[in-house]
Amino acid sequence: MKALYLLVLAGTVLGSGAAEMRDPMRPPQRAVARSGAVAGLPVVSAVFSGAKHRSAIVNGRLVHVGDRLGAYTIVALLDDGIRYQNGGVVREQRLVASDLHVKKPASVARLVNGGS
Repeated sequence: MKALYLLVLAGTVLGSGAAEMRDPMRPPQRAVARSGAVAGLPVVSAVFSGAKHRSAIVNGRLVHVGDRLGAYTIVALLDDGIRYQNGGVVREQRLVASDLHVKKPASVARLVNGGS
């Protein structure tokens, strides 16, 4: 019983100084704050590509083509960002992470032929 008490006490002491737990699937909100993004512009945190549809996380919200974010209208979702319209002017905004490498799936022919 004494060993169990010491184990719980040690876990409490060691765990009290630990950093806050973070959901690994949540968009990087702190990176947005550190990136020096201009206030008022849309901030793209993630882009999701499915078989038929594409969506993105912009300003912490899930958006699709045609959605409005305040004065902005999403006109296209790109591999690494969005294209939006504001007051008749079309602009692009890229993902916050500047070192992003977009991976493309291997072609079916290469997979069938054993990668050659």
